[in-house]
Amino acid sequence: MREVNEIGGIKLHERHKIALQEIEGSKFLQAKVKDQLFIDHLLLHDCIDVNQHKNAEYIAFLASSAGCFARGPSFGMVHQGGASRKDLLSAPLVRLARKLRHVERKWGVTGINLVTDHVVLDKWTEDALRIAALGEILEK
Repeated sequence: MREVNEIGGIKLHERHKIALQEIEGSKFLQAKVKDQLFIDHLLLHDCIDVNQHKNAEYIAFLASSAGCFARGPSFGMVHQGGASRKDLLSAPLVRLARKLRHVERKWGVTGINLVTDHVVLDKWTEDALRIAALGEILEK
């Protein structure tokens, strides 16, 4: 049986930082996720739709799987000699490059900067023009 209550389930609390806040006119507390991404914030506030959010998540996934985020070295692995060509040109890195080239062809360097800043690096902005442009870029 799953344990769920007014302040979210166990998995929610394991994966996110949650703050409890009072709801006006209610005896219950509401759970609010504090560590959501900027693209999640845009979806929750109807600045982008579900398909645009899905495209943004895909770009963030490509960036993550391509090794764009710092990770500590794995000391559990055994060194097998020099890197091969396959290691240098990993499939996730190639897929990310193709996706960013597609954005650049259609939107130029401005499009690359918007996607990099707000999807990959999770920089927040309140600039309505940047948000609108990001939404257009994330259309398929």
